[in-house]
Amino acid sequence: MMMPLIAASQGSFYTKNGYLELEGILSPEECDTFFAFMANRDIWRQHPTLKTFILSRRMAGLALYLSGKPSLRLACDQWFPPGFSLDKPTKFKDLFSVQGITSIILIQLQPGTVTKPAKISPLGLFPFPQKQGSALIVTPDLLINWPPHPSIGLYAIAYSIPAAVYIQNPRDPSGLALKQFGYGYGDLLKNDTHPLITSK
Repeated sequence: MMMPLIAASQGSFYTKNGYLELEGILSPEECDTFFAFMANRDIWRQHPTLKTFILSRRMAGLALYLSGKPSLRLACDQWFPPGFSLDKPTKFKDLFSVQGITSIILIQLQPGTVTKPAKISPLGLFPFPQKQGSALIVTPDLLINWPPHPSIGLYAIAYSIPAAVYIQNPRDPSGLALKQFGYGYGDLLKNDTHPLITSK
């Protein structure tokens, strides 16, 4: 069983609130290594060490446990660079061209502590983990309130149900990425391009 390193009380908090922040998911050295890889969508395809991390107990095990499902699929990863923002509170699932996302894990790879701006809409979760190496896990239906941050970006990993579907979504910053693999809108994600993860 691929069990994550979290307490039952943390799982309960996530179920109740739709998010959970964990410190120390990555060491500073790992953050520096992965930050050097960051560029757009599906970065894991070019970097085996990043793929190993995404499919590991730390990440995939966490997504499986919090979803309560026996299997999930790696939907995508995405680098949101410094300065990225949303013009209004938005459900996180609406930023991806995949229908069936179960959870998104946001990781701060750069050093520094992020402070919530004084002027911000009261609606939606401020999505920045507080420290380098910290992760914020959110449910796909949670509203995100994302103002621009000039110096820190976020690395996002999205997991989905096995029968997830590629859909058209103009809000996705990399919405055409799957076209290179022969996908058309309405196609189910396949094992050869989106690894299946099981709890066994």
